[in-house]
Amino acid sequence: MKNVCAVMVTYNRLDTLKTALSHILAQVVKPAAVIIVDNNSTDGTQEYLASVKDELVKPLFLKENEGPAGGIHAGMKYGLQLQQFDYFWILDDDTFYASNALSELVETIEGSGFDMLGLHGANIRMGKKILVDPAKRLQPADYVMIDGAIIKTEAIQKIGPVSQLFFMMCEDEEYCMRLKKHGYSIGVLKNGADERLFLGGGGRFTKSTLWRGYYSARNHLLILKQYFSFINLLSYISIQLRFLIVAAVLAPDRFRRVKFRLLGIWHGLIGNSGRTLDPGTMKFVK
Repeated sequence: MKNVCAVMVTYNRLDTLKTALSHILAQVVKPAAVIIVDNNSTDGTQEYLASVKDELVKPLFLKENEGPAGGIHAGMKYGLQLQQFDYFWILDDDTFYASNALSELVETIEGSGFDMLGLHGANIRMGKKILVDPAKRLQPADYVMIDGAIIKTEAIQKIGPVSQLFFMMCEDEEYCMRLKKHGYSIGVLKNGADERLFLGGGGRFTKSTLWRGYYSARNHLLILKQYFSFINLLSYISIQLRFLIVAAVLAPDRFRRVKFRLLGIWHGLIGNSGRTLDPGTMKFVK
């Protein structure tokens, strides 16, 4: 069986992390290593990880919250230094994976020719994401969600790890574009092997959608500048105008919401990257 390095990023989700990790350690085919990247949690996560005795678990403690993007970046770099793995399996701390998830991913990517294989994905048409056919078990895609995806180590060594510049949101979009730019292929395996809790937040006009709107506007513009096309430019303008109009007309906090999205656009234009807005305090840190 191929050697797989699992990378999971966590931040202040101790109870969920324990359950998520138990699912990974209960895989029919276990990873050769499970790197848990802690984004400087304050809820006892660090103490818990330090107490885990399973030799497969390799905690990596960051000095500050670098977001999912920074955490995946650090985990990939650490894994590349540990030993020679065949694949990296990128995991979310609020998703529970069926016991056959990894074995099916490895078996499928081995026989398919894909270089990255995810559980959810889409194709890009005129700058917009069109979800893949849910009735097809295996199919090519332009984009896959990195949570739950398996990636060939060879590809990571060639193009580098996920970029830490996004902090959160859109890091998987840029990585898929980078893979395709270098000639690698991406696929989606629809096998229902994950149960996503979506603890990042939902709703229409919540605190979560406020900071997500900022990072989405900023990061999509950072990507647009790097992989420019007129179609993508028109798509970006259309999407941002739609969000701004909806916020201005319907949001109870319309002025703040419009301001945050406009700041995201501005920060993308001037190239501000990394952790610029603290999702907890909603204050800009740089």
